[in-house]
Amino acid sequence: MIPGMSDTKRRITITVDPGVADYAEQLVHDGRAGSVSDAFNAALLAQRRRELHGLALLRRRAASADPDRVARLRAHVDRQAREQGFSAE
Repeated sequence: MIPGMSDTKRRITITVDPGVADYAEQLVHDGRAGSVSDAFNAALLAQRRRELHGLALLRRRAASADPDRVARLRAHVDRQAREQGFSAE
């Protein structure tokens, strides 16, 4: 079992591009995935890990941001938004 996967599964129905389905089936055929479901689980878990990693990096960066610089940048963006007819909120 791939780390992060549980033994409990919930059945869903998805529609995928033919090439993606072929690739998932090839992974199973080559022994690189136990099933098509395993292949999709692994892909989604990898995507989730990338997103969580990116969010953690963003939070670390935000924690060390210069508040005065952030305020200046926000004011600049808000001014540009108003000039283009967008609400700054």
